[in-house]
Amino acid sequence: MSRLPRLPLSAALPPPPSAGVAGDPGVCRPGGQFRRVSAERVVLLGGPAAILLQVAHPLVAEGVAAHSDYTSGPAHRLLATLQAALTVTFGDTEQARAAARHVGAQHARVRGTTRDAVPGTPAGTPYRANDPDLALWVHATLVWTARRVTERYAGLVLTPDQREQHWQESKPFARLFAVPDRVLPATVADFDAYVEDAFSRLVVTPGARRVAHDVLTQRTAPPLPGVAALARSVTADVLPPRLARAYDLTPTAGRRAAALVTRAALRSVRPVLPRSLAQWPHAEVARQRTPAPAPRAAAGA
Repeated sequence: MSRLPRLPLSAALPPPPSAGVAGDPGVCRPGGQFRRVSAERVVLLGGPAAILLQVAHPLVAEGVAAHSDYTSGPAHRLLATLQAALTVTFGDTEQARAAARHVGAQHARVRGTTRDAVPGTPAGTPYRANDPDLALWVHATLVWTARRVTERYAGLVLTPDQREQHWQESKPFARLFAVPDRVLPATVADFDAYVEDAFSRLVVTPGARRVAHDVLTQRTAPPLPGVAALARSVTADVLPPRLARAYDLTPTAGRRAAALVTRAALRSVRPVLPRSLAQWPHAEVARQRTPAPAPRAAAGA
């Protein structure tokens, strides 16, 4: 029986953050597509897929294995990452920078060399969490999964122009997490090409599978039957098929049916949900602190 700590269901409904400095827009543009996508609570469904994509990069997997405590509380770690991302996205300038500094201080200690050889990565390859290329990959997984999950599970389908805006507006977020301009793809087409190329080179190691097992073994308080099975079905649906199979998440008929029912249910209720339920409270605090121009705000309603 799993001894992982139970995750309170209230974690999906966090209280509103502090308001911040009135009129301070923060680092991400008010009323933009990046905030529009990030505001949706449904992005939480993509958290496991983002982590599994990250650790399918052998250097990230090594850093997690050597320096992380995912096994002691994977869901709590996922939610801590979410909270930092929400603060950077919707907080005022100092709130965003403070959250990024906290994450950066933790990452500064993550460095070493790989112990085992995997395809494309010899044993003894050095790594550090603040390496620009690794930081870009982590950022890319967050952007890609948030966009994919909101399109599939909230029905928030972006036009080509909106996809471009979404990518461009993610760049200030990336810069706060040690991703320099020189490695950031210039356009969303460049970003999509970068992600597709990365997908073809990812390797699911035994260490990555251990992280996947921990992340996808959820225990809630109060107990909620089926959470782990649902997480596996949604993650299998979100991940590229090759990687889903490598993580033993083959999209079986049962998993496909569960993901389809979940998509249909969430997409049908999203238009009638109060904004306070459909979106994180951080987004509402940001709207009240710095109202967006009317035309842009209408697009994200």
